[in-house]
Amino acid sequence: MKLNRLALIATTAVAAVTLAACAGNASRDSEAPVFLSQNIPVGPADVDISVPVDVTVPNMNIQSHAKSPTGTLSSQDDVTLTDWTITPGRTDGGTVASPVWHNFYSVYVPANGTANLQNYRIFPAEYFKQPPLNQLLPENGGFDKETGKRNIRQQLHIEVFGKTVAGDRVSLVFDVNLNFFYRTP
Repeated sequence: MKLNRLALIATTAVAAVTLAACAGNASRDSEAPVFLSQNIPVGPADVDISVPVDVTVPNMNIQSHAKSPTGTLSSQDDVTLTDWTITPGRTDGGTVASPVWHNFYSVYVPANGTANLQNYRIFPAEYFKQPPLNQLLPENGGFDKETGKRNIRQQLHIEVFGKTVAGDRVSLVFDVNLNFFYRTP
């Protein structure tokens, strides 16, 4: 009995250490000597789905920073971002969110430099006709069936993946909050 309990405790301890090690690498970029940050001076907040236009961020800056304050970066530490995964989630009490969207768009960020994106697309207009946003259309009642409101609030969880010129993985994660509604004439 004591031997079984000791084996169970040892197995649990190994599992806990493994889980803690995985949780500590949430940024998925531990091998690169740089990390990225973003700044959206003015972003979209309210989205009128009666106008079928992609949701864009008017201006977004992505900055590259050295992980080590004393480290020297080279052109091998320049980053190319290629895979953007946008995962919507509800922030208004509803449970049904828009589908996950993948955007494959290359952005070059020089080491210790900045990339400026203008009118970057973060949400496709074709999702306005899919659940849950399609409930806001007049022909579908004009309100969200879960909350009873005439608007739907979603947070877009944006994960961007890329590599340095040297081949080290780099990622950037941030959120954008949106309020979708249908403006009646």
